[in-house]
Amino acid sequence: MSPLEVIGLLLIVCGVILILVALLLPRRRFGDYSVGGIILVGPIPIIFGKNIKTSLLIVLIVVSLMMMLFMAVLMGVWK
Repeated sequence: MSPLEVIGLLLIVCGVILILVALLLPRRRFGDYSVGGIILVGPIPIIFGKNIKTSLLIVLIVVSLMMMLFMAVLMGVWK
């Protein structure tokens, strides 16, 4: 397996584990929930959220992920 295949497999496993942990955690009945998400259409992110704080957090995460992807391309991880 190439390093990219291993990284992809690890990301899938981490995603499944996060979903299972979220399902097993007790749910809060009352409180202020903050939801948001991102849809990537090619290189263009569409970001939505319930409030500005959540949206800004998502923007920060997306920008950091895109910078890591750009650095990986520059370093020659993907040829």
